[in-house]
Amino acid sequence: MATLRRLNVLVLVAVVQIAFANLSSCENDKIISVGLKHLDHHVDSPLHNAHTTFAERVHSAVKRSQARASAFKSIVAAGVTPRGMNFDSTIELSTKASSFQSPVAAAPGGYIMSISLGTPPQTRTAIADTGSDLVWLQCAPCSVCYQQPDPLFDPRKSSTYKKIRYFSSLCGDLPQVSYNWGYCTYRYGYGDQSTTQGDFALDTLTLTATDGSTQAVPDFAFGCGKRNQGTFSGTDGLVGLGRGAISFNEQIGSLIGSKFSYCLVDAFSSATETSPLIFGDAAESTGNSLKVKMKYTPLIRNPAADTFYYVKLNGILVNNKAVSGIRSSAFALNVLTGQGGVILDSGTTITQLIQSAYIPLLTKLQSLIQYTQIDSSQIGLDLCYDLSGVANPTFPSVTFQFQGVDLVLPANNLFLQVDNQGTTCLAFAGTSDFTIIGNIQQQNHYFLYDVANERVGIAPVDSCSTLKSRDAPAGSAKDEL
Repeated sequence: MATLRRLNVLVLVAVVQIAFANLSSCENDKIISVGLKHLDHHVDSPLHNAHTTFAERVHSAVKRSQARASAFKSIVAAGVTPRGMNFDSTIELSTKASSFQSPVAAAPGGYIMSISLGTPPQTRTAIADTGSDLVWLQCAPCSVCYQQPDPLFDPRKSSTYKKIRYFSSLCGDLPQVSYNWGYCTYRYGYGDQSTTQGDFALDTLTLTATDGSTQAVPDFAFGCGKRNQGTFSGTDGLVGLGRGAISFNEQIGSLIGSKFSYCLVDAFSSATETSPLIFGDAAESTGNSLKVKMKYTPLIRNPAADTFYYVKLNGILVNNKAVSGIRSSAFALNVLTGQGGVILDSGTTITQLIQSAYIPLLTKLQSLIQYTQIDSSQIGLDLCYDLSGVANPTFPSVTFQFQGVDLVLPANNLFLQVDNQGTTCLAFAGTSDFTIIGNIQQQNHYFLYDVANERVGIAPVDSCSTLKSRDAPAGSAKDEL
């Protein structure tokens, strides 16, 4: 039985200061290290509101997780997505016209990061999203743009900006394109009907080290958005971190290695605590240095949603015993239809468990937990308890049995204390189509996405904040937006 500590934060924000070491193509010690900060209450966040209560943040996180699951459902239901499909750029895009959808809501609640493009560099703040591929910023002149805190990216002020030709292979990597006087115009839709449309272009990406030195990455492909619908959390654009060829991590992978990792600190940690996110081969070397041996589970491809990070989940244990009523096929991915399966997603807060597994798990936990159960309808979670008179509550352990890896979830990765009155709720919800493993369940574990070798490494750590301080590059400084 595990004890529970107070959870004070639900959603994280990545305010990025990029660090690198010897980023030439002939070196093996290439690294980009990112600091993750809390979204809801950190003063650097565009969504920061000092007057928001913790219970309100919980409710907001529940709604965001549900919206993200619905968006994931949209792209899977659309089936196999063709690439390079033409659209008429002169026709206005209606809310139902987009044939391609990438599952991120306008306020996804995952992470944000700084990105510097152009010569000289123009630094902007964008959502970091593991559920999509395209990197884009709002650009001037802009015909339809949402409000953002920073000036629009201006390609006229960059000496290295150039549009991508329509018949190039890069243009063919986009789902929807249009011929515009020989150049590639893109249209990219998201699961909540938010869209971006503009010029697909190349420019210099600048990586800035914590000591102030910089490294230029030429010909980085991104969308220069001229018609953008949606709020996108008040940021300047979006950075896709999915598995596609045009994602941020895949584009820089040729320089530093097609790997990235993160280790999320406890959700109850202070607003000054950061979580390490590492890109490149250094992600693997950091994982190999852990006291606990890294174990791997294979990544699975879903042709209907090739951006997502699918893994194989074989079953769920409660107190080291299999939960009765969960069939072996509950988590199976049907590669012919694209239905089912299990997705690892750092942008989802509350794990969305397929109903055929969620109900048996809920029933089993209810039978083992003897505390007073209370109405949780206003919170949006199904299993809540009143622990106001309990000094040291204990809960059953839950284990996700991935192929090759057992992910043991302690109480802090299972339950949220949502207010000062001791209301404590299970951080799971049910969904009808598939399973999404959210970031509460991933905290204080090292996750290594070895995309090149089609696998994910998982290892428990005592403290992600300790890992950060031990493996930070020399001369690292406080992260700044």
